[in-house]
Amino acid sequence: MKVDGMSVHFMKEFVTIDGHKNGLFIETTDYQNPVLLFLHGGPGFPQYPIIRQSELSWEKDFTVCYWEQRGTGMSYNSSTQGKLTLETLISDAVNITNYLREKFNSKKIYICGHSFGTLLGSIVASRYPQYFHAYIGVSQIGRHFESNQRTYDFLLETAIKIGDKKAEKDIRSVMFDRDFYKNQGYRRILGRYLNKFGGGTKRTGYSNWQGIKDLFTCRKYSWKERFNIPRGIFYSYDALGETMAKAEAAIMAPRYDVPVFLMHGIYDYQTSYKEAKRFYEKIEAPSKKFYTFENSAHSPFLEEKERFAVILETDVLGMGDHKKGGL
Repeated sequence: MKVDGMSVHFMKEFVTIDGHKNGLFIETTDYQNPVLLFLHGGPGFPQYPIIRQSELSWEKDFTVCYWEQRGTGMSYNSSTQGKLTLETLISDAVNITNYLREKFNSKKIYICGHSFGTLLGSIVASRYPQYFHAYIGVSQIGRHFESNQRTYDFLLETAIKIGDKKAEKDIRSVMFDRDFYKNQGYRRILGRYLNKFGGGTKRTGYSNWQGIKDLFTCRKYSWKERFNIPRGIFYSYDALGETMAKAEAAIMAPRYDVPVFLMHGIYDYQTSYKEAKRFYEKIEAPSKKFYTFENSAHSPFLEEKERFAVILETDVLGMGDHKKGGL
């Protein structure tokens, strides 16, 4: 694979933490590039395949590490992973951070979270600022209950607007309440309508089938790892669904000693745009910026790749808190 005529170096590694192997993909055009740790969403949903399929080329500016969190894909092993909690993932993230700092001789790295990964990433960046140049949140979680209330309203309003009586009846048959994360009916209507109505993974052109295809056709995985992906998705949601449902990120991670960059699609109804703005307004940081992506839903870094790349190059890397090699 090449980016702008440059060859992309690829590594697949496993890092053992407390007897459990964590899988990593690392890509870069230059190992002297600043290191960026990417935290996927879900929980339990690896995003390397969709990022590859979308041809996001940030490895020309960063050495990007895609860590599959404990219980996810390459990092799924029911006999060694133990009980999965948010605090376990926070500890794992710090261990992976320190592994990357040592491996690439970097005093600090960048940390970037997407969706559920923003809850994890914002806490890690807030607690351990000494390890990071900046925190980058894409599709930031705020208050997850309020966010899902807006999701439900969006689904119902869209069904009514487009005159889909069958969908309207289906959505109305589901009662939304504080226990939404336990509600199989709610999860069913999310799966059935959120991507279809343009408030999910992408505003247009992305189906549930495409998501499955991206995962199972990624040749970087062994067949065992591919079949562990759905196991990890169900396991991780069962373990962390309640924690995420009751989360308020601005309380869990209110202050930062690093710059914060938040990017959000205005059509995102998977993690609410309004809740992300509320999070941004409540947190304290030496500098913070919020970027609205006018043509995106839940994946602005893939839907508007060019703008995302410009922000990384001009604002994130341009802030001057990194130099190639040794820092």
